[in-house]
Amino acid sequence: MFSGLAGWHVLVLMVWLVPLVLWIVALVQIAQSRAEAGPTIGWIAVVTLVPLVGSILWFALGRRSVRETGPDSLGGGA
Repeated sequence: MFSGLAGWHVLVLMVWLVPLVLWIVALVQIAQSRAEAGPTIGWIAVVTLVPLVGSILWFALGRRSVRETGPDSLGGGA
């Protein structure tokens, strides 16, 4: 009865599951980053409002920019 839907299951997994996993991983990484509150809230807003594009932007640009502007780079260390 459902044998013709096998291809659709793969399509649904690719369209829904992959972006969902990207979104969750991006949010977890943003929450665990040591950035100041401003950039963290900004990235959470971008990733939440535009989930797929925001997640891709986080992995492409955000992790690097947060590392460069993190609290350690401000010279506050010993």
